[in-house]
Amino acid sequence: MYVLLFMTLEIRFFATVITLSLFDDANILLISIITNYLVSLFILFSIINIMTINERFAEILKAKNISVKEAAKLLDRTDMYVRKLMRPGESFGIEPVTKILNSIYDINPDWLLSEKGNMFRDKHLPTNTNGKGVPYFEDIEASCSILSMNMETPENPTFYIDYEHFNDCNAYIPVVGDSMYPQYCAGEIVAVKQIFNFDVIQWGEAYLIVTNSNANDLRTIKQIHYCDDESKIILRASNPNYKGDTKINKEDILSMFIIKGKIKRNQL
Repeated sequence: MYVLLFMTLEIRFFATVITLSLFDDANILLISIITNYLVSLFILFSIINIMTINERFAEILKAKNISVKEAAKLLDRTDMYVRKLMRPGESFGIEPVTKILNSIYDINPDWLLSEKGNMFRDKHLPTNTNGKGVPYFEDIEASCSILSMNMETPENPTFYIDYEHFNDCNAYIPVVGDSMYPQYCAGEIVAVKQIFNFDVIQWGEAYLIVTNSNANDLRTIKQIHYCDDESKIILRASNPNYKGDTKINKEDILSMFIIKGKIKRNQL
């Protein structure tokens, strides 16, 4: 398409120049035509050099060495869906944008949406001990395997992380276990925000769930799925090596936190 447009501009330009060169009083008009032609070329090359959001998504996967299959797991979609998102011109809604930014933490949203700035955010996030931002608790581990633990919160956080996009969260806590790989991996840190209405859940999203002794004192990160018995919810791992679902009663949930995003230790 761009080649055809360029050739059309070339033909029209040279035909105009030849025609106007036959007349002595056409110099001013000729200069105007040349100027418009150069402006059109500048606009054309500017358009050519701007990637579509689909191409930027493909570049992100390439830069992060994420395969189509791994991306499908991260987005909780099929391989075909991911390949469609990578094709220039295909529809790209807000849902995949949100999932990409939540699953691949250090992506710069401005670059993904409009190619402004760098592909990745600054590597280091501001931390402090004066209470600005969200507390990080080194001694609380968010298990990505179902373990029996209590949820006693230390009185004093290790430090605070002041990152604007996650400052509405309640805490940052480290991840252990690999049942949620590749969505959440051991050694990463998740930002969690508490929810209070267990009847309003974003099905398929990852949550940190804390239960009472009736449900074995669980503290675990899992995807939450709908259960036909509305008094229960289904906990599911994203790692295909972990088979089977776990059903728990809503009344046994002490607290639940949606995972807003994640960071890595080398970013602190």
